[in-house]
Amino acid sequence: MVGTDSHKLRVAFLGPIASYSHQAALACFGEEQYILEPQSQIKDAFASVQATDSCDFAVVPFENSTYGTVVFTLDLLVDRESKYPDLLVCGEYYLPVHHCLVGHPSRRRSANLSQEHAWDDDNQMQANCNPKRSSSLMKSLQHISTIYSHPAAFGQCEQFLSLYLKGVEKQEVSSTSRAAEIVAEEGSSSRSAAISSGLAADIHGLKLLAESIQDQDDNSTRFFVLKNGRSNPQGLSPSPHQPSLLNDDSWKTLISFTLAQQPSGTLAEVLQIFKNHGLNLTSINSRPSLEEKWHYVFLIEVQGKREGLDGGVMNQALKDLDRKTKGWKWLGSWINQAPT
Repeated sequence: MVGTDSHKLRVAFLGPIASYSHQAALACFGEEQYILEPQSQIKDAFASVQATDSCDFAVVPFENSTYGTVVFTLDLLVDRESKYPDLLVCGEYYLPVHHCLVGHPSRRRSANLSQEHAWDDDNQMQANCNPKRSSSLMKSLQHISTIYSHPAAFGQCEQFLSLYLKGVEKQEVSSTSRAAEIVAEEGSSSRSAAISSGLAADIHGLKLLAESIQDQDDNSTRFFVLKNGRSNPQGLSPSPHQPSLLNDDSWKTLISFTLAQQPSGTLAEVLQIFKNHGLNLTSINSRPSLEEKWHYVFLIEVQGKREGLDGGVMNQALKDLDRKTKGWKWLGSWINQAPT
C-alpha cells in the first residue's frame, strides 16, 4: 500500500478543510496515523484511490437522510467509462449534519449577534405558524444578496430559505466548506452568505447568522470509505473487540447490474434471486446507462458479505445473476454502521 516517509497512509476527502467529508474522515481515520488530503471534487477523490501511487482510502458522501442519494457519487460508482475499475466500498460512516447560515453581519447591526437570531426549535415552530414572530431574524438577514453552498445543502434547508431568504440568488459550489471559504475571501463588506458547518465558520472567521437551519432535526449524511481492491486487498477490518460484527447479518454489500432488453418482469426476477437465497435488500438506485435510451444501471445494497470468489450464499446469488442480467459488478462489502 501507499505510504509516506513516516509510513502514514493517505486518505482523500472532498474538501476544503472543515467540510462535512473532512469531519467524517477525521472520525474514521484521525490524523495521528493517517494523512488527510482534501480534494476539489468527488471525482478527484475517486481518482486518487484508483491511482495506486496516490491515496490509500477516500471518504465520499453517498446519501443524506433528507435529500437522498448524492448523484455525483452514484454516477462515479456506476463508472460508465471504467475509469475506476479497482475501487471498492470498504466502510461507511453516519455523520449528523447541522447546517448554519454563516457570513458577515449587516454593518448596521452589532457583530455580536443576539440569541434571538438563532434558528432553534422554538423559532422554527413559531415561524411555521406565524412568520411575523421571527421578524427580527428576517431583518438581520436583509443585507444578504447571494448564498453559496453545495446543491445538497440547499435541498436540506428549503424551509429556512423559503421563509427568510426567498428570491435571494443561490450559487452552487463544490462543497459547503468551499462556500464558507468564498464568503470569507470576499471580505467583511460582502453581502454574501454561505450554508456550511459551524466548524467552517470558525476556521474562516465568519459569524453564525443562524444555526441548525436544516429542515429535519435528525438530518444525517452517510459516507462511504473507498479502497483500491487491487493494491489494498485487506482494507478496513472489523474490530477484534466487536466479534458480533463478524456475522454476515452485520455486513452490507453493494452490487451494480444491467439488464438486457428482455420481457417485462426481468427486474423483479433479479431481485427475487436475493430473496431465494435469504438475502435482504436494503436499498436500490438506478442511473441511465447511456448505452441506449431508457436503459439503466441498477445499484443495490444487500445485507450480508462476499467472502472470496467462491463459496458462501452471496457468491451463490451472484452466480445466479449471470442468468438474468447483462452484466454485474461487486462493489464491496463492509460492516454496517447504521445508528441503532
